Amino acid sequence: MLQYFESVLRSLGLDERRKARNALLKPGIQLRLPLYVLLLSFTFVLLAVLFGNLYFEQTYITLLQSTTQSEYVQRILARQTQEFKELALLLLSGYVLLMIVVTVIYTHRLIGPVIPMLRHVKALQEGRFTHRISLRRHDAFSELANQLNALAETLQHNSRRQ
Repeated sequence: MLQYFESVLRSLGLDERRKARNALLKPGIQLRLPLYVLLLSFTFVLLAVLFGNLYFEQTYITLLQSTTQSEYVQRILARQTQEFKELALLLLSGYVLLMIVVTVIYTHRLIGPVIPMLRHVKALQEGRFTHRISLRRHDAFSELANQLNALAETLQHNSRRQ
């Protein structure tokens, strides 16, 4: 049954393995950007935790010294600290996942048009002046693609004259 659905998807041009393979056109570049952003984010979070710890440590000591129920206050603060750590870990995990997805999509939009343009330049080098670039709407290099298509048209026109 699964093979039937896979064959139907392939006949419609929707091969899931191909889509997954095309998600990372240039893995070295596309995964480096989220790594840099995540390292910067982790550095910021680490600094915020360190400064927050320094800031609240004195408050914590003062609170424990000024109350007669220090064990009760300690248990409450420990429980709230543990809940905060769990929530922070959950939010950080969601942030990491979201950052990877957003940067892969963004870099795919930047790197994706380069591949057809390289094919186009190769076709022009081989003398195939009828070759044209077709990019998705709103790609980052659509103006460059239009200029390459105009160049191909000029070369095609000039080759007809000769």
